[in-house]
Amino acid sequence: MAISKKRDNSDSRIASLRLQDREYNEIYRKWRIEHKKDFGFYFLDNSDELTYRDGEGFITESPQAAERSAFTEIHSLLAKFLCIYSVLNLIVPAVSGIITAPEFDIPLFRSLSALVSGNEFVYVAVDYFVRISVRILPLFYLMKKINMPKKIFMPTKIYNKPLFNIAAPMAMLTFGIATILSNIQHTSAALLGVDPTFSLRIPHNKICLILSAFLTVVIVPIISEIVHHGIILQILKQFGDGYALIVTSIIAALTTGNFHIFLFTFTVMLITGFFVVRSGSIITGFIMRIIISGSVYFLTVIKTIALPQGMYITLTAALIFAYIAAGFTAVSVFIKKHSNKINLPLYKMYLDTRERIMCCLTNASVIMWLSLTFLIMIIKIRWI
Repeated sequence: MAISKKRDNSDSRIASLRLQDREYNEIYRKWRIEHKKDFGFYFLDNSDELTYRDGEGFITESPQAAERSAFTEIHSLLAKFLCIYSVLNLIVPAVSGIITAPEFDIPLFRSLSALVSGNEFVYVAVDYFVRISVRILPLFYLMKKINMPKKIFMPTKIYNKPLFNIAAPMAMLTFGIATILSNIQHTSAALLGVDPTFSLRIPHNKICLILSAFLTVVIVPIISEIVHHGIILQILKQFGDGYALIVTSIIAALTTGNFHIFLFTFTVMLITGFFVVRSGSIITGFIMRIIISGSVYFLTVIKTIALPQGMYITLTAALIFAYIAAGFTAVSVFIKKHSNKINLPLYKMYLDTRERIMCCLTNASVIMWLSLTFLIMIIKIRWI
């Protein structure tokens, strides 16, 4: 009892799959089929094969129902992963505050506080342990659950070399744009009575400074790229590239737990994520994030140096202008020569925006994560 021979495969709606090789696509498709009942959305409608259901008669599988099931499961899993990350980021500062608080006059706490604050090598070692562990431990949980092959969340083959070649100047342009947006956010926050300053401890010892810079500029961005534009983006990509890019950027901005850098992080992650998807390689993300993080760290170090009044603002403005000019020039030349290599067709999936929002807002794990995230942000807000 056939109606038609129409076939509708969700693969055809994921534009970025065209930017990967056949091996990647086969592995990605196989993973989704194997996890079709939990974390994978793979819909193939063959109306020649009808199913009889009591009270409903002969029906075909609904793509909306299939997407809703996978959508709910994967967002619940991601929310649990993010809850673990948020709890760790809530506990660590709390423990640190207790140890250094003067009212907790306990010999062990006094000794630890004196050791950490008095020895920069120990401080850097602790910083390495804290900033890596709070990211790696939740990652193990997520990796164990999704069982995703490495070739999916760590695609390294570059399929868009012209775009990859402008990754560095695009990172500079992104830094300039994100910094301007961040300054607008800071100004708005100051008008509301919120202290917009963002602090980052810079060691005085040269070796410690190099070690700290390596952690902030290289290690943390690479781990972040693996988590966000590796695992999370690849998981969400089955629901559409546009959705995956936006939601991944929002998640990255919220997980910083810092209101002051929300716009900066969102902008950086959105543009970097687009370049990762369009180039087909996560290496693009590594390069862009390292350049951006290095620029932030450089300006932070300069700020700690005693400069003549107004010199820091002048240097910052000059750097941003140079970055934007270099980035804009490179992108303009690229578009003129390779206009067909920057666009990414974005197709709608089966669930509309309202249905997706409702699936998230009615998910207990998502609600818990958002509550923890906003709690951390509120705790970190300083008032003028």
